[in-house]
Amino acid sequence: MLRWLIRLGIAAILITGLGSQFYGIGMASSEQTLDQLRASIFTQLEERKTDISFDYVGDRQELSAQIGSLLREVFAEDDYAAYNVDAYLYTIRTWNGAAKINLSVTYRESAEEMAVVDGKIRELLPGILKDAVGEQQQARAIHDWIVTHVAYDTNLEHYTAYDALTSGTAVCQGYSLLAFRMLELAGFETRIVEGSVDSGSHVWNLVKVNGRWYHMDATWDDPVPDRAGQTSYAYFLKTDAQMKQDHRWTKPYPAAG
Repeated sequence: MLRWLIRLGIAAILITGLGSQFYGIGMASSEQTLDQLRASIFTQLEERKTDISFDYVGDRQELSAQIGSLLREVFAEDDYAAYNVDAYLYTIRTWNGAAKINLSVTYRESAEEMAVVDGKIRELLPGILKDAVGEQQQARAIHDWIVTHVAYDTNLEHYTAYDALTSGTAVCQGYSLLAFRMLELAGFETRIVEGSVDSGSHVWNLVKVNGRWYHMDATWDDPVPDRAGQTSYAYFLKTDAQMKQDHRWTKPYPAAG
């Protein structure tokens, strides 16, 4: 029962973060077209810029009508950046046929922390993968390392890959972000799945192994309370049908299995 109650607490906090991120006040950038605007926003997110200003000289009515969907498209381009945004706020002021867009973004993981994450993963991967032959064994080696080196954060304080690596604890968001970055740097295509379980909101991963997508939930394969060296494979490389027994999602993701 404790495991489910803990997840319910995470879900409440995660929803708050994702709500401000995807459905809150918003975010924007600028150029002459919406495509240029989209590219500029994406670049600034990748660089973890916190205060951004742009002048937009394109169609202001189109900007007003499309800004919501444009932002969702930008976030969909990079799960790692999207799930590290804690909140954002934008303002648009118009005059003389132009628009001034000011954007403020708060990140859970800074650019400096992201650099630490990437450096540590690049240092660890050769050892993690040295005995793994083929993509399935490589994905399993990464899964096993996370499960045996990260403990579930019952205090609900650690949300990032940086937290998972430096403190050794994280909630489901931290597990998923660490798995995403480790898999990505190992050469895998991967996604973060936003969904729910009976107790509330939850996130986990998709990974493409040998040309096919599969679900991987390292959080649920890690015993709570933590038991050193023990891991489960109940949620490793599972199909959609298998995962839907106790996980649900409504956003479009690649079909698994």
